[in-house]
Amino acid sequence: MRRPLLLAAALALNACDSAPRVAVRDAVVAAGPDSAAVYGIVANDGGSGDRLVGIEVDGRVPISLHQTSNDGGVMRMRSVAALDVPAGGQLELKSGGAHGMAMGRIEAPGGRLPLTFRFEKAGAVKVDARVTGPGGMEHRR
Repeated sequence: MRRPLLLAAALALNACDSAPRVAVRDAVVAAGPDSAAVYGIVANDGGSGDRLVGIEVDGRVPISLHQTSNDGGVMRMRSVAALDVPAGGQLELKSGGAHGMAMGRIEAPGGRLPLTFRFEKAGAVKVDARVTGPGGMEHRR
């Protein structure tokens, strides 16, 4: 009877180790007059991959996910449903690559903005993003 219990406990621990463990750091919103980009690092030190499926600003401004690629020397940006976050790796949201994109004016009193990153497996991760102007300039309201 003891052996099945040990096996069950080992399988349960193994399942916990294989779950994604995501964290978002260095989140920045580069806000322009009528649009904004969301950048940062999504790290996953868990044993399985996950997918970033959305980013929200308290429901006020919709943020879509985008991927930029070089197509024959022409930079193209396309909307995507999700972005992969590999197990034991990271997804870098940056200019010229994967990023979040908001159409509309971003208001950020105090230069900070609460964001919620939504993941397929890990659920919601809330962060407090720094707001800059385009290209990292100081944000002006």
